Order: sequence, then structure tokens, then C-alpha cells
Amino acid sequence: MNFLGHLYLAGSDPSLRFGNFIADHIKGIPLDFYPPDIQRGIMMHRAIDYYTDSHPAMAECRTYFRPAYQKYAGVVLDVVLDYFLCREWALLSSARLRPFIYHFYFQMAVRWKWLPPFWKQKLPILIRDNRIYRYRRIEGICESLDIMARTTSLPDGSALVRDVLTHHYEELLPHVMLFLHDIALEMEKAYGVHHTPIPVPCALKRTAN
Repeated sequence: MNFLGHLYLAGSDPSLRFGNFIADHIKGIPLDFYPPDIQRGIMMHRAIDYYTDSHPAMAECRTYFRPAYQKYAGVVLDVVLDYFLCREWALLSSARLRPFIYHFYFQMAVRWKWLPPFWKQKLPILIRDNRIYRYRRIEGICESLDIMARTTSLPDGSALVRDVLTHHYEELLPHVMLFLHDIALEMEKAYGVHHTPIPVPCALKRTAN
């Protein structure tokens, strides 16, 4: 899962959100440096990543991106999932998307002292560009993937992503919704976070975990 996915699954608890947000960038910082509620969010982030990587619906979705990305197909799918979340947001939350994201920016800014160095540098840019809200468009997803291709070992394959999201969105959507249904229930059981009930696509109900 990418930014919006982790924030959505973390629910309304600011500390749980914060821990989810910083979890990938606390290398070198002991976990017990953070207050218990933020530690819990960091552990939740790791649980979300593990569940995402192991869910059969996500394995099916990764096949669409493997021709261009090979072993990095899962990394790309994590980013692409935010596009699905934006597009289907009205089914997932009673909150409007833009205020939800702006409220998150505010919550992160007021916890500035707990941000790891990476996010003290990058958060102002994320807010300035409103990167998360831009994920509601294919162009926003491809922009992020292009940046990753220039700055990491990720291959340059955004043309395939554009094609998949343009022509195969409806094929992927039932798998994504099944996954979101399952992971929301899993996080509710493990962390007590409540979400708007997510309908399971009828064609895939028998494969649900």
C-alpha cells in the first residue's frame, strides 16, 4: 500500500496515522524512541505491507505490471492502489477526499518533532505539490513512477501503467475491492480500526479469505 492506503486503513487516530506514515523511513531510529501509540502505527504499517504482499488478489493484479517491471511489479502496484482508492473513495469513506488529505497534512505538521529526517525534508514538498490528491488521476500516478524511475532502480515503465489503468481498470477493480474488504477486516480485528463496510464483488466472494 502507498500513502493513501495506509492513511485510510489507519482510521481516524492521529498517532496511528503518523506511525503508518513514517514507518518506511525510520532506519537508524530505535522503535522505542517513539511514544507507544506511534510505535503501534509503525507496526500496523508493517502488518499492512505483509498482508498486501501475501493476498492472492494482489498476486493477480501484479501480473498486469510484470511485463515492464518484473520483480518491482509489487512496488508499482502499491502506488497504483492509491489511484483505485481515490476513484472509489465514495464507497470507502463518508469523508470527502480532499478534506481528508488536508486534515492528514495538518496532523503531520503538528507532530513535526517526531518526523524522521527524510520526512522533515520531504513533507513540505508533498504538501506543496498535494501529491496524494494528484493520485486521483492517471497522470499523477505516472508522475510519481517517473520520479521513482529517475531516482531509484525502478524501471521506466509508466507507459504500461497508463495503458493498464486506461484499458483494464474494470478488470482489476473487483480484485482490488476484494483485497480492500479483506484487509480492512483484518486491521479491524488486529487494531480495532473501523471502516465503512466494503462490498465484496459477487464474482469473487468464494475466494475471499
